[in-house]
Amino acid sequence: MTILAFRGGPRGVGLFVPAAVAAAALGAAAMTVAPPIVVVAGVIAIAGGLAILHDPEWGLLAVAAFTVLRLPDVATDFHGAPSLFTPLVAFVLLAVAVRARATGERPVGGLRALVLFGSFVLTAVGSLAFAADPATGTHQVFLLLKDGMVAVLVGMLLRRSSALRSVVWVLVAGGGVLATLSIVQFVTGSFDTTLGGFAQSAVQNIYAETDNVRISGPIGDPNFYAQMLVMLVPLAYDRMRDETTRILRIAAGYSGTVCAVAVILTFSRGAALALGVVAVALMLRYPPKLRTVIGAGAIALMSIPLLPPGYLERLTALGQVGTIQAGIDPSIRGRTAELTAAWDMFADHPLIGVGYGNYIVRYAEYARDSGIDVRSTERNAHNLYLATAAEMGILGVIAFGAIVVGAFVALSAGRRRFREMSDHRADGIGHAIAVSLVGYLITSVFLHMAFARFAWLVIGIALAFPSTAAAEDRARDAAVAGRLAWH
Repeated sequence: MTILAFRGGPRGVGLFVPAAVAAAALGAAAMTVAPPIVVVAGVIAIAGGLAILHDPEWGLLAVAAFTVLRLPDVATDFHGAPSLFTPLVAFVLLAVAVRARATGERPVGGLRALVLFGSFVLTAVGSLAFAADPATGTHQVFLLLKDGMVAVLVGMLLRRSSALRSVVWVLVAGGGVLATLSIVQFVTGSFDTTLGGFAQSAVQNIYAETDNVRISGPIGDPNFYAQMLVMLVPLAYDRMRDETTRILRIAAGYSGTVCAVAVILTFSRGAALALGVVAVALMLRYPPKLRTVIGAGAIALMSIPLLPPGYLERLTALGQVGTIQAGIDPSIRGRTAELTAAWDMFADHPLIGVGYGNYIVRYAEYARDSGIDVRSTERNAHNLYLATAAEMGILGVIAFGAIVVGAFVALSAGRRRFREMSDHRADGIGHAIAVSLVGYLITSVFLHMAFARFAWLVIGIALAFPSTAAAEDRARDAAVAGRLAWH
């Protein structure tokens, strides 16, 4: 299944196919003098570049694929390739500018994301005036810019409901591939290979004296990998319920199932909790039949003996956060120390915080004062909300809150307009995006803002929903007017 097969997909297929054929022919000749992997990458880049120049919507799909598969990081970390993401973004922006000049189209859909994200970045920069280590903070702001600009870029490129469906399918397909690789790796015990960097794993403590392998996909951290998988489940579920062909429904159902299974194999407690909430939220739009609920419950009960050793014990330990007495799980004690330090930083610097990216710099000092953790290592807060409060104060909390509220308000407005057009498929995608964001917000109770490019992409889709619906409405009106003029 490819995006090319979607009716109403990106324009430029007519250009893409001959460009790809020509590039492949040149590449076949070039393989006699250059390594095959370099030539293949070059062929893809040339063909894709021509397609993006013809229609920047192909750039949207490329950005989505790069983000969900983490292709730039894998290529750099495991294959020695230079940075790929920044050149892609630059090329897409160039294509947008060229098309705007040639056709008069103005990419206005990213304005809402630009204002909200820009306010957050400016607050982060302002917090560095009082930071103990401005250099560390500046580096973290740079990473924030790289990740968060995806939200602005998505808004600029997302103009039709057909593109909305296509980009969701890129994410669902990418998630299904990653989860499949992780599950195969876990089941076969092939932990001596990373499958090209897309299936990383490591032996870690699970509970008490129990250790086990935790899968971490292309991210390299099991908790953040699980966070992304949780966000993919509602997108896959929506496609499973709303696609028009059986093959696509089966593909979406498969992707959602393997993503959920892979969440379990990460041993992420916060993600398991979020997965349960996401399941309930999805049922609000598609209430299951009673026999379906009973069947699912029976399968869940029968699957308990198949859970990895220590999994249930690890889940129940989640309720011990905030407890510091002897015998408590070390990871829980560490999380308690990190949360306590974050609160103390906020209490000492309530307006602007200790400086963006400076929690890890100040952690040892505050942890030592609390007496919970005497380690001198740098630690993160493992709570997005307390981390934001600690590093950016109340101003940062307000800026981040504006992004979250803005995303849900934009989704509501866009969905309402899609319903007025009787576009229930786009409305359903909007609901799935909202549930995906709920999954992110729940897992963020246990995680800080790292590996956040995928989350920013989903936020960008949400913020672009009203402009996408408006553009779709105008296009349909223009099509109707064109047909009337023809007759």
